[in-house]
Amino acid sequence: MKNKVKNKQQVKKQVKLEDRLYAVGLCLALAAPAVLLSYLYLRRSIPFLAFPCTLRTFTGYYCPGCGGTRAVSALLHLQLWKSFCYHPAVPYTVFVYLWFMISHTIEKLSRRKLRIGMKWNPVWLWLAVAILFINVLIKDLALYFFQLDLLQMIR
Repeated sequence: MKNKVKNKQQVKKQVKLEDRLYAVGLCLALAAPAVLLSYLYLRRSIPFLAFPCTLRTFTGYYCPGCGGTRAVSALLHLQLWKSFCYHPAVPYTVFVYLWFMISHTIEKLSRRKLRIGMKWNPVWLWLAVAILFINVLIKDLALYFFQLDLLQMIR
């Protein structure tokens, strides 16, 4: 009996967390167009906003975020492979975000009759961290051992 009560409490906590994540996701979806338009406008009128990576400038090697802006730009132009090559964490994050939001929207519209909402699991976050480090490792190893600048090769 105690296990049943404990399981119900865990399910309630999980649903509450997912509802909060969904609310944050909706806020992001509403704010994204304004942020994007502001960035595009300010980048053209104030060129210093497009500054280079400090780590890359001083060491010659990539940081875990290098290529992210180009990946977002490629993704906005629906160049999925290019986006993946620039920075695989960007399409991964967009895919996870879209699946989470779409599945929870369907679940909410069906009043939880269709329980297809993506469940929160820290594995999704750890996978993103792993992608970040594998990405920078590959780029920096190619640069160090073979003098290949992989981001410059993508066109």
